[in-house]
Amino acid sequence: MPNIPIEPGAELRMKLGEAVLDHINGFIDQLDTSPASAAPIDPELMQELLTQPGEDGVELALLLERLGRATATGFDSASGRFMSFIPSGGIYTAALGSFLANALNRYTGGSHAAPGAVAIEESVVRWMTSLFGLPETSGGLLLSGGSIANLTAVVTARSQLGERFHDGVIYTSERAHHSIDKAARIAGIAPGRLRSVPTDTHLRLDPGALAQAIGDDRDAGLRPMMIVATAGTTDTGAIDPLEECADVAAAEDTWFHVDAAYGGFFLLTDRGISRLTGIDRADSITVDAHKSLLLPFGIGGLLVRDPATLIAAHEGHGAYMRDVTDGELPHYLAMGPELTRPNRGLPVWLALQLHGVGQFRATLDRMLDLADTAADQLEEIPGVELAGRPELSIVAFRSTAGDPTTLRVFDALNRSREVHVSSTMIGGRVYVRLAFLSQRTTEEMATRPIEIVRETLAP
Repeated sequence: MPNIPIEPGAELRMKLGEAVLDHINGFIDQLDTSPASAAPIDPELMQELLTQPGEDGVELALLLERLGRATATGFDSASGRFMSFIPSGGIYTAALGSFLANALNRYTGGSHAAPGAVAIEESVVRWMTSLFGLPETSGGLLLSGGSIANLTAVVTARSQLGERFHDGVIYTSERAHHSIDKAARIAGIAPGRLRSVPTDTHLRLDPGALAQAIGDDRDAGLRPMMIVATAGTTDTGAIDPLEECADVAAAEDTWFHVDAAYGGFFLLTDRGISRLTGIDRADSITVDAHKSLLLPFGIGGLLVRDPATLIAAHEGHGAYMRDVTDGELPHYLAMGPELTRPNRGLPVWLALQLHGVGQFRATLDRMLDLADTAADQLEEIPGVELAGRPELSIVAFRSTAGDPTTLRVFDALNRSREVHVSSTMIGGRVYVRLAFLSQRTTEEMATRPIEIVRETLAP
């Protein structure tokens, strides 16, 4: 099928679609047996992939073959054996939703342009705000991920101080995600106005230290702008004391933001509900559907108690937009940094509607079980120390013999390619992380890294 026309006919569209679906199905079918990571990319393949397009087209079969070789490099984050960083399940039905969204190509920035598509996305946002216990008048929008959601939250909190915000201060945990620091810099928060509050022995933000830091800043003539608590840190899954942080925020009349990019959707489970108490008191909440809602990369969001705060911080007007009219549905272009944006609501909506919420709940419960079991098994190995019992689906551990032995375990795990893990630093020591968040992770897959640890540390 060389020289494909820009607008192919129905028969050719079908052939192209079948070829792509065959490629995808072949990839998914081999995930159960494929390694979790591959060798570094071959220089020859690198050059082939960097080849610029020519005047004429290339056969789709050749391009798919090239894509297959490109995909077989680096980490296989679609694999159930990928337990590194925060895995993304990337469920197939949501990928179909993304395909539909791209093919239908509706503009969802303004509800005047595609009211049906915006209604679909708004149904997803309202489901999320209800799940998080926010009032019926709350709202939000879907964004590319937690980083942009956190940036949008920082800009919204900053706007509460008016045009003069150089004396505004952001407070967050020393274990918070680095996207908070990045967002503060992008948003023009003055250097030295981001406070890294110490954590307690469970690696959770210390509310007493938070209150003390705010008091010290007020005495210095500064204004508390924003408190950021984390609902599931990326290194250990620790959950900051949300109720106590909310109390401090209320007492100080300060914007309260919860970064729930990783842990938020565990609210679907009973254990998540009991461990995320107080999240409903937030002014804004970052969520990532491509984390604990198992969707493909690129779908996050920001939920807010009062949508008017988003509009006040982000709305802009252009002469060419004079025909945009208001209606019952929101204009997402006025609520965040994007004007042109993809139809992110459709893949979320399709997956939730097709599977039902119960299947997502059952999968997240299983992830919690896998983490608990892994922690139990690691505690039985002599010379292994946990950073703490898992609050969500991450288990962090180290060798009591010190960093060199811990790194030997880390290298053995990744060198096996039967699993891929990442590491973190806690208290100046190296810890290995096992993160369970893929629907493709079986009990057998979750047990294998424990076996490798045991074999590596065997006398």
